[in-house]
Amino acid sequence: MNYDELDRILYELTDLEAHLQDKDLSDDMIRNRILSRALSDDRLSGHHHSRGHAASSMPITHPSAYHYSLEGDVLRLNVTGEIFAISRHTRFVQMVKHTHNLFEMNYVYSGTFYQEIQGERFEFKEGDLIILNKNVEHSIDKVSENDILINVLAKNEFFDSSFIYNILGVNIIGKTIASILTDTSREKNFLLFHTSNNWQIKQTIQNLLCESFGSKHANPEIIKAYLTILFTRLLESDSYELFLNKGVRRSNISIMELLAYIKQNYLNMTLEQTAEHFRYSAEHLGRIIKNVTGKTFSLLVQEQKFIHAALQLKLTDQTIEEIAKEIGYHNLTFFYKKFHAYYGVTPKAYRKWVKQDDGNPMLL
Repeated sequence: MNYDELDRILYELTDLEAHLQDKDLSDDMIRNRILSRALSDDRLSGHHHSRGHAASSMPITHPSAYHYSLEGDVLRLNVTGEIFAISRHTRFVQMVKHTHNLFEMNYVYSGTFYQEIQGERFEFKEGDLIILNKNVEHSIDKVSENDILINVLAKNEFFDSSFIYNILGVNIIGKTIASILTDTSREKNFLLFHTSNNWQIKQTIQNLLCESFGSKHANPEIIKAYLTILFTRLLESDSYELFLNKGVRRSNISIMELLAYIKQNYLNMTLEQTAEHFRYSAEHLGRIIKNVTGKTFSLLVQEQKFIHAALQLKLTDQTIEEIAKEIGYHNLTFFYKKFHAYYGVTPKAYRKWVKQDDGNPMLL
């Protein structure tokens, strides 16, 4: 499949969308149809594979691997089948408030989308990419023909440890994504990347979609390879925002500024000094950091210090003792123990390894 064929598939109206063009369905009508069990296997929802076709009854629901339950007035998606799904959002109908215990990524391929996330309304434009934490309540307004939204849903098991720690493990924003994938962060937050000016990200997503929609049996290893490239490109981006739920947003703290501050000052900082800088109590700031990243302040600082140590081993001729003291470790035995816990080898063996092979994939 080439990009022109991909566009044709993405913009082509399904039978269901053709039926919905002139309809105005209420939230209750949509919710009842989604919850209905008397539906055919050709069902659709806000998460719809673009090549499918609606049944004659035009139900608005989900692929057969999924089913919804109702918790209060919020639909909850329950996955009973595959652990990875990529689809195009169904146009001409709103997606009512729902939630799920899955990783979700939305990409605005074209047009404009309005979403309500945790009770707050957002406008997303072409090139915006949203990564939603699990259990985040969200809904999507009705959209028109040229508004194309790509949905990616996955269970934790799809992302293996090598993907999470080798691709996401170094960068602080990567740690935030990793906490979403591994369910270590309980915070109802989401990440927003503005990628409209990044042709490499768009091309990677197009390749991902061509693999997903271009054949009946997409290769999961190729899918993972494209996702690896995508996340690597995202971590290189400076154009992102992190949104927290209202309970933390009321603090008015800039999470991105806080994480950047840690990354810049990790060699000489304490939680108390950082809290004073941002005018918060140490206890409150520590709780915010734990909620957002899934890690304690001290662990984040320690990880940054050992990344620094590894880089010094690779890029300088400083002695191991000098490097240990530089990051605040005066007990060399303890430094060796901690370094081995992070990298699986001694500092001396690590230096020998990276000096011999600059292309080594070991985490730096």
